[in-house]
Amino acid sequence: MAGKWTLILYGPTYDLSNTDNVFYQKTNTLLQPTKIPTSSVSNYDDTLNQPFSVNSIQLYTLNNAIYEYEQWYSDAYQTEVAEYNPEGKVVPNSNLKVVSDTDNPAKNNSEIAGIFTMQPNDVAIVKITPVKASLKGQAYFFFNGSGKYTPDISYSYAFNDATTPTKITDVSDPSTITAPSGAKTLQLDQTGYIDPQWTGGDSNVKIDSNGKITGLDNPAEAGKTVTFKVTHGIDSTITHTFNVKIPAKSNPTPTPNNNGASSSNNSTAPANPTNNAWNPTTPPKADGSTGLPNYAAVKGAAVYATKRVYMYRNANFKKSQRIATYPKAKRVNRPMFVVLDYAKSNGGALRYKVRDVNHNSKTDGKIGYITANPKYVVNVYYKTMPKSHKITVINKKGIHTYKHVNLTGRVKTFKKGTHITVKRFVKHNLTTRYQLSNGTYITANKKLVIQGNY
Repeated sequence: MAGKWTLILYGPTYDLSNTDNVFYQKTNTLLQPTKIPTSSVSNYDDTLNQPFSVNSIQLYTLNNAIYEYEQWYSDAYQTEVAEYNPEGKVVPNSNLKVVSDTDNPAKNNSEIAGIFTMQPNDVAIVKITPVKASLKGQAYFFFNGSGKYTPDISYSYAFNDATTPTKITDVSDPSTITAPSGAKTLQLDQTGYIDPQWTGGDSNVKIDSNGKITGLDNPAEAGKTVTFKVTHGIDSTITHTFNVKIPAKSNPTPTPNNNGASSSNNSTAPANPTNNAWNPTTPPKADGSTGLPNYAAVKGAAVYATKRVYMYRNANFKKSQRIATYPKAKRVNRPMFVVLDYAKSNGGALRYKVRDVNHNSKTDGKIGYITANPKYVVNVYYKTMPKSHKITVINKKGIHTYKHVNLTGRVKTFKKGTHITVKRFVKHNLTTRYQLSNGTYITANKKLVIQGNY
């Protein structure tokens, strides 16, 4: 259905009209819909320069392969229109409609009336699908009276058909949800998406078209992290990923072996550290500090390894207790972890209890202990502005700019090697962003950008 679509504004009569023949070259997206003015000036020959109130609009194609010889547009394609609110729900509006042709009420020419009867924050979405067998695909167009539409995007979940869902307050992508012991089902929900598409899971844990997940209690899934994704049905740039962590099987009580050491058959489930009662954040010290060194990452933050590190079952590092090895890697490929908790070795060295979040690796989802030494492990996200206010894109696929600080509403893409001037440093939950002078946001992830010009 690609074609050169023209937009026509109509007044009380068809002689009073304004035709925009280059409409197809202008921005028309869900987040930047076309603004329909309440009044215009006619550019129709017989009524040239006459002002008129806009009553309706029409989409007309200049592509002969689409329209060809049909007397009515509805012989070539079907036009539908609906009003949507910021929650992504259809708003019933009998005034917003595709108008039948006066010569043949069974046909129409894609004239749409009622734009100004919508609620101020809503959007009219026009969907055009082919009727002719020779045409393929579909087209969407977006209109309202302000040229802006801001969806109220939020996410929540509920286990085992709980009546009160839990709202996800940290909407950084991805979200991590830990299933409680005995969970069988999980209902994922969102607002702000139109015709959401749910994908993900595996052969045992599945998700249906309404976001309901089943199979969490399958024994084969114990200890795994399963990934799901919701995608906006009209704007595929709006997505969100959910990592659902399924609890591991309960470990048997370790039994002493012949040399007095404990043994266990589960190589991925870390044993308790020697001083597991130590919790540096609860309660804080009398002076209000946490008991952590100032370089320590906060719980829930992402860190990566700058040198070779190992993951261990407990805080007292022994070669025999290694779960995984992470070789030194280039910056863009450095192994990444999420900090779950803290521990200390018998000698007092700080350790991070972490979850491996290297999604393309066989170690993805493993939980264990790594060093917290800042010579080896540091925060993934920048915490400062560059002195020069310049950053360079280092990710081979480039990075995107977004309208919103939660990195939704994609605007444009910067290729690898692009130098970008940033205006402001912004904290967003446990991550950080850079804001550009035009108000859009980019990530401050060190695996994707580097401070300065390189």
